[in-house]
Amino acid sequence: MRKLSTKQLLLSFCLSLGGLGLSAENIYVRSNHIVTMDATNAVIDGYMRIGSDGQILDVSEGEPEVDAFSRLIDARGQIVMPGFVSGHNHLWQSAFRGIAPNEELYGWLNELHWTYGEYFKSGDMYTFTLYGALDQLRHGITTTLNHTQTVPPTYEQYMEQFSAGMDAGQHFIYSYVLDWKAPTATVRRAKLVDLIEATRLIQEPHACLGFGLHGVGVHRGADSHREEVEIAKDLGLDMQIHYLEGAKQSLEKGQAMYEMLREEAGVWDGLVYAHFIHTNDDILMHSAKKGAKMIWNPLSNGRLASGLVDIPKYLEAGLAVGMGVDGSASADVCDPFQNMRMGMYALRMRDSSAAVMSCLEVLQLHTIKTAEVLEVDDRVGSLEVGKFADFLIVEPPSPIFDPLATLVFATSASDIQSVWVRGVQQTKKKELLLHDMAVVENEMELRVERIRLDLAAVATTSQP
Repeated sequence: MRKLSTKQLLLSFCLSLGGLGLSAENIYVRSNHIVTMDATNAVIDGYMRIGSDGQILDVSEGEPEVDAFSRLIDARGQIVMPGFVSGHNHLWQSAFRGIAPNEELYGWLNELHWTYGEYFKSGDMYTFTLYGALDQLRHGITTTLNHTQTVPPTYEQYMEQFSAGMDAGQHFIYSYVLDWKAPTATVRRAKLVDLIEATRLIQEPHACLGFGLHGVGVHRGADSHREEVEIAKDLGLDMQIHYLEGAKQSLEKGQAMYEMLREEAGVWDGLVYAHFIHTNDDILMHSAKKGAKMIWNPLSNGRLASGLVDIPKYLEAGLAVGMGVDGSASADVCDPFQNMRMGMYALRMRDSSAAVMSCLEVLQLHTIKTAEVLEVDDRVGSLEVGKFADFLIVEPPSPIFDPLATLVFATSASDIQSVWVRGVQQTKKKELLLHDMAVVENEMELRVERIRLDLAAVATTSQP
């Protein structure tokens, strides 16, 4: 039998995946509280018109003129807002919530990655990632950056994260880790290029909005970091790195590591920091000057006692900032409403000032500003003509005096009535419409239990 090349295998793999699907009708969404998150920051009393291709055709004040071939969704008394965008996530971790409750970053990593990872088998990463993506959809996150990780033993098992993302129905950016087990830099680059090219051949609509690099070279050494930077710049990709997260590690090694970034031209407008907590003025100002960006993860930073980011200072320095719910085992509940409150309240407590961050600002950070950091703001992040109709219909439990304040202060994911991606309804009151979550959850639980039994068996046989 003729052996298929890597590119042929990837093409076959990608073409086997389903698309997002499209609505067969034009849709009008009528609400007296449409939070657009556009450049005007308008909240309008009117309607949004969505074409059968899943794009927004009109956002206008007043009453729509609905013809017999269109569908009207009456959301008056409810809030219509863009779907949340999460800029830093490890979707597979959703299967391991509650791990290491009293540990900080490296203790937590030891109990999760370095304890369970080697016991992964085929299908595990797919199931865990699918569960994580669907759970984010239920919580109103319609676009996510999956900062993938090479936890399982093989490259094929690693790539199950891409397959799950394509099947979930949530828009995603695939933050790709170079295959460091490959023999040469040429082979590593070719694998990524083949994946990108194969994805471009898939018939639209599909869930993948693009690619980036998950940069691990900064932790491997200058040669690995240089290779990643060269590939990212050559292919026009952003590179996101974990940087200056845990306090102890940041102060001992992280800040000194910045000199390598600087010397290797590794600080540019394609660099995105995840966390970026324990910086100093030189690192902050140089990063902002070079156009680097960052993703703020309040829930994870609080859970792991990593620290509080001085977001107002970063914004004043000119650094672009977005938000993420991070891994679902370091934030545990991927609720963007809770994420916004965690960050906003912590900053207000620190400064004893309600002026430190407004409801508009924090909503922007979790929608359009994150889309800008990820460079997908031409398609998602706000409700504007020409963008995908990714939106939420929210029914807060209290009267609406100020729609923005209601969303930030008085709303949680349980108040989401429906989640839509490209004009296709994905949920109804947190129940998924296009997936059987009970089946996914059961499969996930069985796989986690098998891993735990395998780990226990090894521990038993290794005892003297």
